[in-house]
Amino acid sequence: MVPGMLWMLLFACLVPASPARGNLVVVPQSPVLEIGSNFTATCVIVNGKDLTANDLYWNLSKTTVPEEHYTKINSTAVSVTIAVTGEKKEWLYCHSRRVSPINPRGSTHGILLKKAYPPGKPENLSCQATQEKSLIDSMSCWWDPSGRQTSDAPTTYTLTVVVLLSERNYTQETNKNTVSIEKMEVYPFHMNLDIWVEAHNILGRAESEHLQQEADWFVKTNPPSPIKVISEESFPTSLLTRWTPPIHETYMQLVYEIRLCAQGDHNWTYVPLTDTGKNINSFRLQKLRPGTLYTVQVRCRNARPGPYWSNWSANATNTTAEDKPSSKPNLWKIVTKDGWVQLVAKDPKFSNGRITSFDLKIEPLNDNLKNGSAVWEKILVNTSATGGGSGGHNLLKRVLLNDKPMKISVTAINSVGASPSASLVIPVKTFEPPPVEDLEVRPHGDQLELRWKPSGRRAASEFVLEWTIGDQVDWQRESRGTTRGLIEGNLERFVCYNISVYPIYSGWIGKPLTKQAFLEQGVPSEGPVVVVKDRPGHNEAVLVWKEIPQHKRRGFITNYTIFYSSGSNLHSITVPANVTSYSLRSLSGNTKYDTWIVASTIKGSARGFNHSFTTQKYAAGEIEAIVVGVSLLFFFIVLIMMLLCIYKEDVIKKSLWPQIPNPGESTIGNWSPDYPIKAESPKDNCVSGITVLTVDVCDIKCVSEDDKASLTLKRDKYLSEEHSSGIGGSSCMSSPRHSVSDSDEGSDVADTTASTVQYSSVVAVSGYKGQTPSSKLTQVIFSRSESTQPLLDSEEHPDEVMVGSRQSQNAPQEASLTEEGGGQPAGGALDFDPIMEEPGTSEESHLVAPASTYMPQPSGYRPQ
Repeated sequence: MVPGMLWMLLFACLVPASPARGNLVVVPQSPVLEIGSNFTATCVIVNGKDLTANDLYWNLSKTTVPEEHYTKINSTAVSVTIAVTGEKKEWLYCHSRRVSPINPRGSTHGILLKKAYPPGKPENLSCQATQEKSLIDSMSCWWDPSGRQTSDAPTTYTLTVVVLLSERNYTQETNKNTVSIEKMEVYPFHMNLDIWVEAHNILGRAESEHLQQEADWFVKTNPPSPIKVISEESFPTSLLTRWTPPIHETYMQLVYEIRLCAQGDHNWTYVPLTDTGKNINSFRLQKLRPGTLYTVQVRCRNARPGPYWSNWSANATNTTAEDKPSSKPNLWKIVTKDGWVQLVAKDPKFSNGRITSFDLKIEPLNDNLKNGSAVWEKILVNTSATGGGSGGHNLLKRVLLNDKPMKISVTAINSVGASPSASLVIPVKTFEPPPVEDLEVRPHGDQLELRWKPSGRRAASEFVLEWTIGDQVDWQRESRGTTRGLIEGNLERFVCYNISVYPIYSGWIGKPLTKQAFLEQGVPSEGPVVVVKDRPGHNEAVLVWKEIPQHKRRGFITNYTIFYSSGSNLHSITVPANVTSYSLRSLSGNTKYDTWIVASTIKGSARGFNHSFTTQKYAAGEIEAIVVGVSLLFFFIVLIMMLLCIYKEDVIKKSLWPQIPNPGESTIGNWSPDYPIKAESPKDNCVSGITVLTVDVCDIKCVSEDDKASLTLKRDKYLSEEHSSGIGGSSCMSSPRHSVSDSDEGSDVADTTASTVQYSSVVAVSGYKGQTPSSKLTQVIFSRSESTQPLLDSEEHPDEVMVGSRQSQNAPQEASLTEEGGGQPAGGALDFDPIMEEPGTSEESHLVAPASTYMPQPSGYRPQ
């Protein structure tokens, strides 16, 4: 026990520094542990006077290890046993619970636990000896590692090669899973080798299975070279192939494998190993196509079955000798847009050489035409592809169809001879044989698969599958018994093909059945462009768009979605793919709309450009209805007014055009007693008129004789002075005007125009020629003036005026009698209200009244 403790103390003194504090030491230090095993560590107290094993406890990382995993060795040592799990490194600490003034935090010591896996056994060991130039002096080996590794215990591999029955051994060490042994001096041909690999790390070793084989078994030689392919004119269906072995037969017996490929083919053809012998250096390839270019490759290996063939040799090519074509040319017709028919042909599948020309014969099928009378026409070809069936075709001739069927015959010619003849009969459209039924086209990898049903009315001898892209046309033929075909051309994605199946009835071309197909569909590259047809209406607009160009659709259009919005309101409508116009209804008037169209395929959608339009403020016919309504209303109003004018003609005439009496017929002078009524007939072409102003003489009872004389003199003055006062003016050129006095006598009445209304004025004069009138009498003088004011209604009735005039003749007498007797004048007199001049006033006062103020006074007139 004591020697063990001494050993631990010595080990604790020699270990490198580790996380420690105080008088504790943990052994062993920094071990590498096998994952999945159990590990035991021991904590020893060194120079700890007050510490005992009971004061110690363990922590793994930050977790305290339970005490049931502890083992007390003695009073100064305690061990712990833990399970090693996980690949991450961990710290294992030993702590003391007791503290001291010197070490207030207690004693601690720890070790770092490194984890790893033991090495696994290498598997699938393989080795190969490669040839460099003419020697074999190196060997490479590789294997598959097993098990898991960590960075704390990397695995190292050691390859060992032992030549049995010899003292030569070769070893090579590496950290990878492959290694090479270089410079083997002399390769041990015909001797056995024992090869194995050993894996080892800090936790152990593991050895692979031993590989024991003859040294020749591991050899991979260089390919045979050079390869020569020889064509012989007398053997058009064979090629002679020669080569040189890569290694002498003294070292190894070799067998060879040959493969060849004709131009245009995509697969190699292998010669059976049973047909090639050991240690040969030539071989004749037979059953080849004449006039065809072939590519040949050769490789070799150990005659004893070994795992390693050499690489294939470089390509060697040559063409077999030509022979006359053994198959018919592939004849077909292409109808152009202008109605012409192009006669085209592909080289025969077995052209057996380069086609230099075609012989063509065209004969209408007419009962009157004797067989054999048509002439063969030679058509030279400069671009014919050797080995027909490559997809290229030759244009033979362009013909125009007539109302008779046409039989086309053609043969292909090379340097040796002509091919069998191929023929087609192009019928008129009205007598085309029946088509196939139920054509289906679907993608099949990088090809298009076609399925159809033959016509039940007639059996076809063969079928022609045609596919077109714009002006590019290609076709292929299928045998009579098939109802399925794969298009052999190089098809492109997102391109629409027009696929047609033509049944051929003993040379007669039947009616085709056509469908469109895509090898792969995608999203359209652009959307449709929408416009508004004509002008938008009040609540509707017709949208029109063009179909997306075929090369930009990239798939079948499934539907169109129309979007239109005004402000934040967005609406959408979906229409079928065959619709290219749509009428939007229930729109708001005088509103701006934005619209666009989205075209969709099964792969996605593409949006077109926006188009804006504004609806009309009024609906169609609304303005016309308003105009018609207003016009009818105006017509109705005019009609009503016309009827009113007719019905109320007199009233309107009197209101708009008042009647102006003739002044010549006025009786205004009748009220002056000194002058009788003097009627004057109106002058021609003149409209005369006079207006009488009634003057009330207030506070006057009679007129004295002096006053009468004064009035008489005044009248004579007015009569003698024409135009001096402007009274009695006339519109008739220079016709004279006459004044009208305020006396009882009548006076000459002047003519007036229709546009002039004469006025009368009463002038109060203070005296005549300086005479002083009576204080009780104020003289009144009647004069006239001109005005355009309409007359009163009383002046439009001359009968009443005449009556008034007669009554005014006796007015002075009646007035005198009334004055004397203090009574009223009998009858209604025409009176005037004079303007009286106050005593002491020297100026004349004038009272002017319009002619319409003429009014008869009532009979009970009493002057004030």
